[in-house]
Amino acid sequence: MTVTDDDLLDEEGEDESGLIPYAPDFTPATLGKTIGDDKILKWLLDEAASAGTKPVLHDVIADKCLSHIQGKPNRRDMASHVVQGLRNYQLVDVDDENKITLSQAAEAIRAAKPADRDIVFAQHILTACGGFRVVEAIQRYEVRGSHPTMELLNEELGRHPTEKSISSIRAWLARAGVMSAKGPYAVIPAGLAAVVGHGALQMLGLDPAEVEFLLAARVLTAQTGSALLEAPDVRMLAEARAPHVRIPSKALGSFVRRLMDQGLVDAVKRKKGKGGTRVNLKLTMKGTSLTDDQIRLLLEQSAAGYALSELGTFSDALADLAKGTAEQRGHAGEKLAVHLCLMLGLRVVGWRDRLPVEVDLTAERDVGLTYQRWHVQVKNIDGDLSADRVDREIGAAAGTGATHLLFVVPRGGVTGAARAEAMTKSRLTPMHIFWLTADTMATANLGSLLRHLEGQQAVIVREKRNEAERRERLP
Repeated sequence: MTVTDDDLLDEEGEDESGLIPYAPDFTPATLGKTIGDDKILKWLLDEAASAGTKPVLHDVIADKCLSHIQGKPNRRDMASHVVQGLRNYQLVDVDDENKITLSQAAEAIRAAKPADRDIVFAQHILTACGGFRVVEAIQRYEVRGSHPTMELLNEELGRHPTEKSISSIRAWLARAGVMSAKGPYAVIPAGLAAVVGHGALQMLGLDPAEVEFLLAARVLTAQTGSALLEAPDVRMLAEARAPHVRIPSKALGSFVRRLMDQGLVDAVKRKKGKGGTRVNLKLTMKGTSLTDDQIRLLLEQSAAGYALSELGTFSDALADLAKGTAEQRGHAGEKLAVHLCLMLGLRVVGWRDRLPVEVDLTAERDVGLTYQRWHVQVKNIDGDLSADRVDREIGAAAGTGATHLLFVVPRGGVTGAARAEAMTKSRLTPMHIFWLTADTMATANLGSLLRHLEGQQAVIVREKRNEAERRERLP
């Protein structure tokens, strides 16, 4: 069955896809021919505020904004699309009696200075309207050295190939300097960082407890007017603001140290008190102008769990594995793992998870009616991965709900005994165990790596089928 634009809407014209707002005609160039590109957004919101009802707003848009369009039926038809765009971009709400109210985001746009209005709208698009998903989808092509077309982006984001809603998002984000206005779809990293703030991008890949701790630290810094905070106070505020998260009290020093390693806080000194040593810290996360809710929405959209503008190329990550300090090589291994997850269409959900062994990266995806949870282990060693190491990490992954385990040995190989162990465990357990070694990664060709994994998958499926048939024959 072919999906059309109308299939994405309910009877009231609202977007049901839950991803990108349906608004193919909602662009400043299309709507601003009479009012002006730089004035049209404020004009639409002002008219929506004064119109009171949907029919009145519809008529005003048709008569004043779209007067350049020939034919009254055409103007009225397009005016209905504009009202749909305002609703789908969560700028206005229309109740059962057709009364219009402006959203909080719309009021913020109206209140912004003219020079800031496009930035405020871009922040809303990136956080509340799926815009960051579009940004990441483009960047996934860019880190592979190419630029996507609208059709490719629609396919990746689950839209109809010819639908133009992504073009609308591009038009508005281009006004804020986040994306290119013409030519191939491209993200401007400096513009993105300027709109959302470096701090928001730094939080990509953090777990919910770490995110809430940083947000609480930001609030406490503003409330107290002091840059120096006590970690227990930040922990208490974070858990009060987000009851669903739990931050360790006894291991709070280690918790803060992980944030230090990522350059987000600085542990200034320790203060002794009745309850023991209290960790003092200073927030060093770079600034962000987003609200807490906007930051949460932005982070929820990320499939990479990483600022892709800082990811670099696949070949760069391979080369960096042999350079610098152990910490720098570890970061290069993480970048390599992110590349592999993007190649496999996985969503990164965890970094350096503490299990019986540390898991470099955890990712997940839905395939048909099945759920996959991948653990990726980058072993930056010279020589071959041993059977004992493979067996230990397979055992650790078995109790975590992992369905797939990928060993990446970019500067070495896997012993024959280790391969046999991985195949045996793949055959006898629900897990699928893969490996990528130096010889398979020498070309730095993502397509060839994918074919290599597909070949392993075929062998694993065959072995599992044979094992199931053998058990069925048992008396």
